[in-house]
Parts: sequence; structure tokens; C-alpha cells
Amino acid sequence: MRFLFLLAAVAALAAAPADAQPRRNAAPQQTLEIADAPVSVSVRAGGSDRNAVPGSGCSGFIENGRPSATVAVSGDGPLSIYAQSGTDTTMLVADPAGRWHCSDDANGSNPAVTFARAAPGTYVVWVGTFSPTATDDARLSAVRGQPAW
Repeated sequence: MRFLFLLAAVAALAAAPADAQPRRNAAPQQTLEIADAPVSVSVRAGGSDRNAVPGSGCSGFIENGRPSATVAVSGDGPLSIYAQSGTDTTMLVADPAGRWHCSDDANGSNPAVTFARAAPGTYVVWVGTFSPTATDDARLSAVRGQPAW
């Protein structure tokens, strides 16, 4: 009997869904194109999916199937992508090479990801919250250089 209980427990664990990686090719809420001046858009922060990307600052809840935005970058040089909200937010960014970058509390409770020399291409951004039931409006910005908080 004990063996059957253990076998059932192992089967239940194996059947449990794993945390899925965010979908980089999904349609975003917004699209930004980097120019010399900062660009900003309103996005909805948060979601019901736990951020499954491991690493420092990679916490919170997002919508895996719906990025907050894409940021199109031409040329190279410094780049900052950052968000401001009344809620404690997090940020996940996939760079054009497919590498993940995360942020939490770069300026108070607002996240920012800064690249000293950003490669040209498309950056996919998710703005998250710390609770699967907390969503909030956020202002997502991108600028060549440091964040303009």
C-alpha cells in the first residue's frame, strides 16, 4: 500500500505543469521605436503566470503569452528600458540575441534594465507585479542613455 501511495505521489508531480518560459514571439501590448528622445507608452503590469526565468531580479507575475511591449532599436549605443507604476513592479527583457535580463527595484520600487552598448534589433519586455492578482497601469519608457526618472 505504501508503494502505491508513493507511486501516486510521483505520478502527480510528473503531471503537474511546469512554469513556462515567456513567449518572445507573441503579440505585444505596445510597440516602441527608439529615437534620440525618450519614448513612453502605457501598459498593464502583471499577470497570472509566475516569471519562470531564473536569475537575480527575475521575480513576479507576468502574462507569458502577451509581452508588455517590443522596443525596436537601430544602431548601437547605450539603452535603458524602465517602468514606473504605483505598484511594486518587476521587469523581464529578452534582448535580440535571446538572452534574458531582469530588474526589480532599480529606482524605489520601479525596475530598469540598462545596456551600455545595446545591439540593434527587437527587445521584448514584460512588466510584472509581485502578486498574480495585482495588476496596475504602468508607464514603460525607453531612452538612449540613463533612465529619465
